[in-house]
Amino acid sequence: MNIMAIMNMAMLYFKLNSGQSAQAQVVFQEGIDVITTVAEAMKDNKITMAEKKALTKELREFSKAAIKLLDDIQIPK
Repeated sequence: MNIMAIMNMAMLYFKLNSGQSAQAQVVFQEGIDVITTVAEAMKDNKITMAEKKALTKELREFSKAAIKLLDDIQIPK
């Protein structure tokens, strides 16, 4: 990965986290965990059962965080 890609990723991470609610930050962090797990698992273009279990766990955590975020939204009348 080149230095510009790393800087762009850092800027994106900062933008996503600044000014967001605590629950939104949890969703962003869980999303990053999912991306990291997929990237690690696909380095050799094969997914082992252990990697599949880890990815499933991360996706469940992301799903729970996203559902909680949506459930917490209050629509004004």
